[in-house]
Amino acid sequence: MKKLIHTARTTEVDDTSDRLILLFNNETALKDDTFLIPLFGEINTLSAQITESIRRDRTFSELEDADAGRDDALRAVPGVLTGYQAMPLPLYSQPATRLYEVFRKYGLSIIGQNYAVESSLIESLLTDFSAAGLQADIAALPGLTETIAKLRAAQTNFTVKRVAYESAIAAEGSAAVASELKKSLITLINNRLVPYLSTMKMVDPTRYGRFADTAAQIIADTNGAILVRSNKPESATPEPVTAN
Repeated sequence: MKKLIHTARTTEVDDTSDRLILLFNNETALKDDTFLIPLFGEINTLSAQITESIRRDRTFSELEDADAGRDDALRAVPGVLTGYQAMPLPLYSQPATRLYEVFRKYGLSIIGQNYAVESSLIESLLTDFSAAGLQADIAALPGLTETIAKLRAAQTNFTVKRVAYESAIAAEGSAAVASELKKSLITLINNRLVPYLSTMKMVDPTRYGRFADTAAQIIADTNGAILVRSNKPESATPEPVTAN
């Protein structure tokens, strides 16, 4: 029975552990195995932690995208206003100048602030723009209402993504990072599960044969995907993984 190749990606190890857990949960013949029960308890805990860690990493990527989106929306505001200011028509240039003075109190330097400060300043800017005395000026400039609305939507989206990210961080708590969780999972699979199933299949093939063969196939499928991805020859021998 082959071991899981140690260069497996975090997501590949997570997927492999999920399938092994499902296999064990459905194997009624081994429900009283005193070695597998606590072992799969450990595998299940690590698998849940690594799934959460992967989710957190994805929420951070989404948070960065949302931050970039609101930065772009903020840049559009002075772009529209300076365009109208340059027009030789007081109908447009005068309200644009008044509105630009409001924006100038904040400026694009907002973008260089941390998440919390930038959010606070954008919210303040939007509040200023919503003042009753400026509504006529905003309405006088075609496209500005939509530009401000996009900034409002981008800021709201950022807030939603930030809450999701912070919730993921809180849920994970002090758990190890994904890379460390991956190493621990590989160690459990390679140094404890694989040797045990290899031995028990020989000792009691009737009871352990089907489970061991299916577990071996799950690992082989993952190894096959790794070999294809890394362009390694099929005869490549995985490096041994030792417990820390």
